[in-house]
Amino acid sequence: MDYNLMSHYAMVSHLQSSLLIVLSLIPNHILRYTAVALAAGAGVVYTVHLKRPSVRLRHLEDAIKETEEIIGAAKEISSRDLLALTEEGVKLLEVKRSASFIHYRILDCGTPTWKIYRDLSRDIGECTKKIEKVGTSVQLIVEAERQRKLTEDINATRIVLGHMGSPSVHEYPSSARGSYSI
Repeated sequence: MDYNLMSHYAMVSHLQSSLLIVLSLIPNHILRYTAVALAAGAGVVYTVHLKRPSVRLRHLEDAIKETEEIIGAAKEISSRDLLALTEEGVKLLEVKRSASFIHYRILDCGTPTWKIYRDLSRDIGECTKKIEKVGTSVQLIVEAERQRKLTEDINATRIVLGHMGSPSVHEYPSSARGSYSI
């Protein structure tokens, strides 16, 4: 989820640098100002496009698919916390249903008014927050399982080292080590 946002910012930064380079090559001030105005207009249009409910809903659906994959992988990793993972799966299904209702409203309204637009944006924002919470909860469950497995590995290694610490037939007393003289 954050990766898409970071790549978006990288793209915008690259676009800004390219625009400044191109503007420096335009010799006439009137043409330069016209180019800046066109670029600003394109930026506004692009921003409005990104804020459209259908585009935001597409991003939400991508986040839902990503979270489904995370939950599926978590169920394979963590057999102890299946109940918690199932509860998060139910929350995910509820968000999916809400997204479906929003999609229905988008299709049903035709050309949205500002009030419908605001309501759809608010509802999509709420679903996005919920899906982020579900994703975070699942990642916490997976991380707790990793920590439990690491603790088991540490304890098993300490047990093995504890058994190796007792004298065996093949060990020499410490006073005999390195005291060979010729």
